[in-house]
Amino acid sequence: MKYVTLTEGSSELVVSRSRFLAFAYGVDSEEDVIERLKTLRKTYHDATHVCYAAIWDDKGNLSRFSDDGEPSGTAGAPIMEAIKGADLKKCMVAVVRYFGGIKLGTGGLTRAYSAVAVSCVANADKHTLVMCDIYRCSTDFATFKKISNINGIDEIGYSSDVSFTYFCPCGDDIAPLVDRANGKIKYTLISQQYKRIKN
Repeated sequence: MKYVTLTEGSSELVVSRSRFLAFAYGVDSEEDVIERLKTLRKTYHDATHVCYAAIWDDKGNLSRFSDDGEPSGTAGAPIMEAIKGADLKKCMVAVVRYFGGIKLGTGGLTRAYSAVAVSCVANADKHTLVMCDIYRCSTDFATFKKISNINGIDEIGYSSDVSFTYFCPCGDDIAPLVDRANGKIKYTLISQQYKRIKN
């Protein structure tokens, strides 16, 4: 199991003097979404609208979008389509609009919100998180020196030996780590969780 999310990104579009500012964020919960919106509304307190769409779980089941006073279906839905079109999870895109005095019509609004959201998603850095087996491991100092540059080693602690966690995609084997350590390693599977895998 895996999903793609993004880190912060932004984009700007001006259509008939209306200014659209789009912002993308990674989010882990509905509370994250609410906090991001509060911050945006405080920062851009003089904006006409702050519309958004968000998916805050890894399967795409927990989501919400808002037109924030724009005609129904012209803002939140196109922003959500930009997120879904890129197959993203655990993220939100918000668009701040300053009305420029010229009405764009429902078609014009939909095109503007869609364009700035798609551009924002394209500008944001994306990364893939993979469901991994998490092992708690320990070994001696000399052996750890041999394996310390292997991807997946994390949370290192030093005492009479070296303890650390090691993660690898579910279904992969810990055998390559054990082989590199010449068998001089103790390990226990402790959990499964999503991890960003280095290329």
